[in-house]
Amino acid sequence: MSAFHNIVSRIRAGLSNDRAPEPRVTLPEDAQISAIAGRDLRAQFIAALTGVGGKAIEAADETSAVDKIAELVQTAGLRSAALGEGITVDAEALAQRLSRDGCRIARVGNSAVNPGDALSAIDAGIVEADYAIAPTGTLVLIGQPTRPRSLSLLPPTNVVLLRASRILPELAAALRAVGPQTIAAHPMVMVTGPSRTADIEKRIVIGVHGPKELYVVIIGERCCRPV
Repeated sequence: MSAFHNIVSRIRAGLSNDRAPEPRVTLPEDAQISAIAGRDLRAQFIAALTGVGGKAIEAADETSAVDKIAELVQTAGLRSAALGEGITVDAEALAQRLSRDGCRIARVGNSAVNPGDALSAIDAGIVEADYAIAPTGTLVLIGQPTRPRSLSLLPPTNVVLLRASRILPELAAALRAVGPQTIAAHPMVMVTGPSRTADIEKRIVIGVHGPKELYVVIIGERCCRPV
């Protein structure tokens, strides 16, 4: 090796030894990754829901959700509401707050209301969704005696409570979460925006076959009852 090549080799070796260490890349913890994914799904769901004519109301926790629903009932002039049993939400606390504010409350699943006869005469049906599908803004509701399908179909205004943690990335994930046994045993409704039809002169008409207004109250953090 020539003297010139020796010099070049020593220079390269010196530069290599003096090079600053590569910065360490710290990957987020699992919880951070989950939180980021949750925020993305939430934003995706809100955008899709808005695109199909639904309205999203964001609440930090269950207490905030009750306050926001009470405000909605007042501003929208809703004089009566029917509530189903909550899945993770304390429906009784919500019923008491709305009743205290002057809204006539019917609790589905007890003697206060006959779902088949009375719900169409009530201003709003309030129900908690089992799951939601982010890309389409779709709500998944499993029919139960205390949360019948009619609660989200008959009243002209539909208010749906949704835990942000139950927003899923696709239909297949929602079906897996519900499970084949539940699907076989209970009726399932998928709601994507307010009711709409194009049966009349091929023009979109809102509210012919179901609610004209759909509000989804997205609850950020778990509060009172476990999932």
